[in-house]
Amino acid sequence: MLRSSSPQTLDGVLWAEAASSAALRQYCALPKKGKPQGRESTVLAAFLISSPENPLNPTVLSLATGTKCLGAARLGPRGDLVHDAHAEVIARRALLRLVYAEISAENPSSWLVASGADGRWRLKDGHQLHLYITQLPCGVMPVPPSPLEVRREQLDTMVNGYSDVGFVQRKPGRGDTTLSVSCFDKITRWCVVGIQGALLSHILEPLYLSTITIGQSPDAAPEGFCIEDNVVKVLGARLSCLSGKVPDPLKPSKPLFFEAPIPPKEFQQTSGDIPPLTCG
Repeated sequence: MLRSSSPQTLDGVLWAEAASSAALRQYCALPKKGKPQGRESTVLAAFLISSPENPLNPTVLSLATGTKCLGAARLGPRGDLVHDAHAEVIARRALLRLVYAEISAENPSSWLVASGADGRWRLKDGHQLHLYITQLPCGVMPVPPSPLEVRREQLDTMVNGYSDVGFVQRKPGRGDTTLSVSCFDKITRWCVVGIQGALLSHILEPLYLSTITIGQSPDAAPEGFCIEDNVVKVLGARLSCLSGKVPDPLKPSKPLFFEAPIPPKEFQQTSGDIPPLTCG
């Protein structure tokens, strides 16, 4: 049992099982329509909230599946299309809708509270926000610079507003090149400015992730690859260039990473001569 709700005291194995079980249980309760069939596979992402009273019994706030994003040639000029439909991004969009609903509801929220004189909201004391993903987010694995990478200065308005020399990766894909930034770069941004986005930041204090639990290492990972160690190093390197450059009230946060049990077959990466089909 946990003696404290602090992320520093989390037992990695117990928490990984609790987070993955809660997310997968919620997914299984949904109708069959739209879920992978046969050789199809997908990625599942879920945002969860834990309370100090029962930290190993998290509640799923939002979840989504998805592996698709629009190519540059298909982007809409009116802003009426969802460019990035990867699971992590769609789950965040759903979470923000929930935050708006919680703030505007007549009954008090169970995990948000008005923070004081400025009228902004925040997480209740002791509550923590978590992310579960069935596999590594795209953009984690180190790759040499390629045409899919551009200097941060060229994408600063899409990423974090800073002009530090570095690289951000676009999402991988076949055919028409996408302009969507990789999920791991977006997660890195959330660790700096929070997940709430610009509009909600006027009424909500920055929301930071306490943990990220990942369900499977990639088949192509080098021998000895460890999610807890390798991913933390990558994230730390990306955040280090922002040291001392982030204004108040932002407080860059590095979440703890845990590796969950292997997810069900419909979420597993496969290797072999026959590539898996992704469920649209």
